[in-house]
Amino acid sequence: MKKAVPSGIDEQQLTLLKAPWLLAFRFLGSRIQKLLPRFKGLTGSLQKAALKLSLQSYASLLVMFAGIAAITSFLPIADIVGFAGSPLLLVFLFALGMGAVFGAAVFGILYALPGLLASSRRSRMDRELPFVASHMSILAAGGIPPTRMFKLLGDSVTTPEVASDSNEIVRDVEILGNDIMTALEAERDRSASRPFAEMLEGLVATIRSGGDMKSYLQDATRTIMDLKRIAAKSLIETLGAFAEVYVTLMIVFPLLIIVMFSVMSLIGGGLGGFSVTSMMIFVTYLIIPICGVAVMVMLDQMVGED
Repeated sequence: MKKAVPSGIDEQQLTLLKAPWLLAFRFLGSRIQKLLPRFKGLTGSLQKAALKLSLQSYASLLVMFAGIAAITSFLPIADIVGFAGSPLLLVFLFALGMGAVFGAAVFGILYALPGLLASSRRSRMDRELPFVASHMSILAAGGIPPTRMFKLLGDSVTTPEVASDSNEIVRDVEILGNDIMTALEAERDRSASRPFAEMLEGLVATIRSGGDMKSYLQDATRTIMDLKRIAAKSLIETLGAFAEVYVTLMIVFPLLIIVMFSVMSLIGGGLGGFSVTSMMIFVTYLIIPICGVAVMVMLDQMVGED
């Protein structure tokens, strides 16, 4: 059943609201053309992050959001500063400067976003790779041709990131009409994961030289598994050192602080004009929780997702 469109808004306008990059491209696409060389650094990040946007569309979106942030922050800041009774020129200049700061901040965040998404996607792909390599070696042992192999990988729900890249390879072959080696080379350049790109490069070399794809994939699987074991061993050693830091930071340090404050309360006095009781409350309810959150964030970054 087709959803009702609100009165006064046609379907084309609704599509533009749901996809702001289309709106940005419509109004800024032609104007941003001359600035595209300055955004070329985003091309690789957009591909590796699997963002299905052209450089021109994303650059238009980036400039539009930065401009909106600068304009919408100008009036509230001007009102806030104006209430303080500052001269009109000073209010205008301050609001203009802060608007430019907000616009630059939004610009910087959006510019860095594809790289951050690509980095996150690379981590997920690297975790999927041992299972993918094993799956590919089994398919090759069964005599499955490369195109069919990547089609089966594209249907996998357990390795979604590699499945997405596999579907890109199948698209290049079945829809764009490229041969399998050209499709593999194109995906090698687009892939966020370096180990996966290297495996595709080796697969291309094996196919081109007429080598045994089964033997190559089995060797690649063993190599990836060895690297995974080395990484796991390194992680265990790092966690051991981190445990010592945790004990020092979250157990020994609070105990020393509390003992020190207890002694200070017995002999009287304070610290920096604050009473010992206030300092103990500050450490107990602010410093220790902040340290605990910092430890959890660091541990999450080290271990990653399951």
